[in-house]
Amino acid sequence: MRRLAARGTSAGYRANSRLAYWIAWLFPGSLVAPSSLTIVVGALTVPRIALFLASVWTFRELWRKLTMGGYVPIASDLLVPITAIWMLVTLGIHEGAKGLVGYGAVAAIEFALAYFLARVFFGTPAGFQQMVRVLRFVAAILVVTAFLDTISGQHLIWTIGRILSRAPLDDIIVKRFGLVRAQGSLEHPILFGVFFVMCTLIIGHSALRAIEKIGWIAVCVVGILLPLSSAPVLSLLMSIATILFLRAFDRFPWRMLVLAAAAIFALVTFFALVDDPLTTLIQNLTYDPQTGLFRVLIWQWVGLNVERAPWIGIGFADWLRSEEMPSSIDSLYLIQTIRHGVPALVLMVLSFLSTGVTMPLRPQRRYESERITVLRQGLAIVIFIIVFNAFTVHFWGSTWALLAIVLGARAGLTESIYLHPSTRDDEPPSSALVGSGEGSPRVKRVLKRTMTG
Repeated sequence: MRRLAARGTSAGYRANSRLAYWIAWLFPGSLVAPSSLTIVVGALTVPRIALFLASVWTFRELWRKLTMGGYVPIASDLLVPITAIWMLVTLGIHEGAKGLVGYGAVAAIEFALAYFLARVFFGTPAGFQQMVRVLRFVAAILVVTAFLDTISGQHLIWTIGRILSRAPLDDIIVKRFGLVRAQGSLEHPILFGVFFVMCTLIIGHSALRAIEKIGWIAVCVVGILLPLSSAPVLSLLMSIATILFLRAFDRFPWRMLVLAAAAIFALVTFFALVDDPLTTLIQNLTYDPQTGLFRVLIWQWVGLNVERAPWIGIGFADWLRSEEMPSSIDSLYLIQTIRHGVPALVLMVLSFLSTGVTMPLRPQRRYESERITVLRQGLAIVIFIIVFNAFTVHFWGSTWALLAIVLGARAGLTESIYLHPSTRDDEPPSSALVGSGEGSPRVKRVLKRTMTG
């Protein structure tokens, strides 16, 4: 017992990867339900109800971690709930008690709940793999629903959800190249495409066999293309370039910092040398430059609104803009700032960037694992893609919760480095893991010597 205590873990705690499988069926498994299907009130969808239901097991597992020695503090464990609390406080200031029961309050609560759900259930290699098992099923169903949109020429699943909810059919069909922009059961075509970019990276870094990865990634690529949106396609290309860079410099320990520095340098240089950088980017990186130029106007008008209330935002009040502009804002950063103030934006961005920062109360022994390294790297790329898309995409509903799932899973995997393999319920190395590049280096060396005689 003393030896285990010195290593920073307890003999009493062991991650429950079996329960993680059934929790994954609640979320993300519930994403197959139409996001337009609401129950009781407009803010409660099937995935949200499933997420709230799963919180019962989430808090029980979190308590078990805290009391049985399976918890290592991560910076995002503090920043995510503070972000949610700040969102709730600003809504309370703007709308009183009414603001604490509406859509904004639900979004704040589900952000924290989804984070901690993934933190305790999908934050180990075994638990993460259980989520991937369910995510494959979700991806397949969503691609089918998107094909139904394309074939029918309308957002069929969305319409069915509205009919079942007895809500008005206010869907606006937008077509490109003569085809409807598919969204399946999710809230928007762009969100649908970004969801599949995230799935591509998650599945690509999982412990599936190489042939399985190829098949499921092909499914995800179809999901990326069906919405006919430039943001998901550009995100996929950026993901591939990032992966190739990391593979090329696999032995260089500072490759992530070099990549970040190179990206910042290229961005600063571009904005310094090009006369109108935003317009240039929009004209060359979007299917429809007109929609991109419209986003530039949104940024300009939202900036004026933020100047009026920089600390707490304006809540869900109508924002100042020209008469011909609609009320929608196509940026997560802008939405967070205009509704809840600049502090909410800073807290959210810090939550994105802090899932790899530990705050141990005492020196901890590290139990390095190649699987954990691969998974953390994959989720880091997902977070990078989210940070990039958030400039022109507003995440809400299902993808907002999935964003929190990614953050929680990466924070849990950071914690897993300091947990004994028996504590994190590691699976024994298999030939599948070795073949996919995720087995231990020692096993690989032994197999290599065996094959070469």
